[in-house]
Amino acid sequence: MIKSFSVCANDRAKREVALLIKSIRQFYDCPVFVSCDISTKTFLESLGFKNIEYRVNLEPENLQRKDRLVRHVVDQNDFHSKSIILSKMDSVEWALKEVGETTLVDADIVLIKPIHEDIDQSMELMISPHFHVEDKVRQNRTYGAFNAGYLWTKSKDFPQAWRDVYLTRSKFYEQEGLIHMFEQFDIRTFSKNHNVGFWRFPKAWNRGNLSLQDSVENWDEVKSVHFHSFPETYAHADKGLIKGYDLLKEIILPRLPDELKEFAYAI
Repeated sequence: MIKSFSVCANDRAKREVALLIKSIRQFYDCPVFVSCDISTKTFLESLGFKNIEYRVNLEPENLQRKDRLVRHVVDQNDFHSKSIILSKMDSVEWALKEVGETTLVDADIVLIKPIHEDIDQSMELMISPHFHVEDKVRQNRTYGAFNAGYLWTKSKDFPQAWRDVYLTRSKFYEQEGLIHMFEQFDIRTFSKNHNVGFWRFPKAWNRGNLSLQDSVENWDEVKSVHFHSFPETYAHADKGLIKGYDLLKEIILPRLPDELKEFAYAI
């Protein structure tokens, strides 16, 4: 079974991380290590989740102290926080020190089925390919072959190795540089049934209108999805990305188990 999950979330993502934890609790009662701000901690506590470990280290003053460490990382967009990204490695490190292994997930992940049977405990690290469906070579080179929001590890050396790559070698935040982890660790990858996100859906434009094609071959086999379920998490993105996230939500949200849909509508 899975020993722990770890995640970072601030006020903007507090409803998404609540949905994530609700989905985790369908299958697992292990500790969830949450790096967050006060607002998020208060919100999650109000929902009565059990076995949640909080570390309040994403307040503005905390992030400002990290800003100097990431100031040389290239800004690729206005959507990602470089300091919060750096906190992901801290969250993994924290969980590993406490329980010896962890599954790191972004706040906008939702589990649909148990995932532990696909984790190879003999490995040091498991990462999730994007399985890009369009312009694969360019997408892999630009954004990375692997997604940085879904991984499992038991290696205490991994957080520092990932941190070093993020700060010195990765071409797109903490993500593109995951390819370098093959130099240091025994790795297996998750299948297409995990971490189904925006990159798996072909896009089409018709007179300036964006549409997404549902290209998932068998939704019954999907174990986890990666999508923004609440608009406040992406309201600051550019208009094209906002439209894309809206369309993705229309595809994925109806496919969630009824209990999760009801929870999402209630919060």
